[in-house]
Amino acid sequence: MWQALSNNPILQIFVAIVVLVLFSFDRNLLVTQYLFGGRSNIWLITIFATFLVLYFLFLMTLLRGKLVIRKEERGILLIAFFLAIYFLLHELIFSDSLVSIKYSVLLLLLTMALSIRYNLFFIFKVLGYLGGIIGLLIIFQQIALYIYTSGDINDFDVAIRGELWGRSPSCDFVSPFGIGLFERCSLVPDLTIGGFTINRSIFFSTEPKYAASILLVTFSCLLISASKSFMKTLFVYTHLLSFLFILAGSALLILFVSPIIVYLRFIGAKLYSSLVFLSPIILLPSLIQFLISIAGEDNFIFFRLFSAATDIGEGGIKNFSIFGESFGSSCSGQLCKDAGLLGNLITTYGVLGLVLFWWFFYKIVHPMFDSSRFNKIKFSQRLGLMILLNTYVVFNIYFFSDIFNLFGLFILLSLLLLPSYLDSKNKDQVNFQKNLIANEEV
Repeated sequence: MWQALSNNPILQIFVAIVVLVLFSFDRNLLVTQYLFGGRSNIWLITIFATFLVLYFLFLMTLLRGKLVIRKEERGILLIAFFLAIYFLLHELIFSDSLVSIKYSVLLLLLTMALSIRYNLFFIFKVLGYLGGIIGLLIIFQQIALYIYTSGDINDFDVAIRGELWGRSPSCDFVSPFGIGLFERCSLVPDLTIGGFTINRSIFFSTEPKYAASILLVTFSCLLISASKSFMKTLFVYTHLLSFLFILAGSALLILFVSPIIVYLRFIGAKLYSSLVFLSPIILLPSLIQFLISIAGEDNFIFFRLFSAATDIGEGGIKNFSIFGESFGSSCSGQLCKDAGLLGNLITTYGVLGLVLFWWFFYKIVHPMFDSSRFNKIKFSQRLGLMILLNTYVVFNIYFFSDIFNLFGLFILLSLLLLPSYLDSKNKDQVNFQKNLIANEEV
């Protein structure tokens, strides 16, 4: 029954749209603002989305009738279990405002999804196309602005007040032509090229980083999908042009670094995971401060670098303990000032929590690097997986102070399930071509 339903294109599109909403809901200003009553009710979406995913996984388990645990995945299941138990105990002992409970539940969802192993590969093609449509809307909006106002958004009415989303009083959201939002800040200088003001597109998210992170996922899906068509080629270019209009430095960095890492496939999972955890502590803060010192003041680049410095923190680790403390007990809110997420991770979950998460992260990336090292999958698919991985690192670990959410869960499951699946599909394709050639010779 499921196989017949999964081949229905209408159902495939519907499932992909649901997946798009699930992994982007906490970045989607339109859904949060108008359906759930604003920023204060984001927790309602978290509960609803988690319940929906849990219900779907239980339904798939009943349809399949069993759970499958592969030998090569026992290690990741084991560390996921230990990490989930650690988060649960941390919540019970330190009271982490239910954040640690959320992490435990999402790890449970990850282990269930690994054990069900339904073929949902069609999602990647549809998601890639949906992202291409979003890119077309972003491009069309920029062209329309150029034609009617030369990029000036000051004459448009306020759609959502920025203060409702923790923005500066000088910042508000406007929606030119009703197909996407821009954040209009009177104190931030515009980027002008040839008399045309480029406003950073955010589609219907809360800031460019969010819009870029969603499009990075859909762009990766487009590269991973097996589709070969004019539409796929067109949407690849619409994605790339959209990234230029969004102007999120983090996304442009991911797009620049990912092909280099794929080309240097011998870097290995150990070296990569070590760089991920050591760079924000040792390298990145000094690099950002150096770039700020040569960028000048009161210009667009300076403000972007200053924003990055605020997210990354000052580097180093100031507070060490074995088990850490609760969220907000030693710093203001979930993210400690000038500490960055890794500093906050150690402050909150201690050295033991950092080691467990590091071990978990290494187990996540190992299958992908193993497939990339031996060219088991195509270059475009390896590049798509690497962009997915770097998107998780930059946005979940570095910027948004949320190591486990539905956005990250989708990426982590893709990194775990796709390498072996793509390897088997490519082997089947090679064997089919060999048999075809052999039959023609006969």
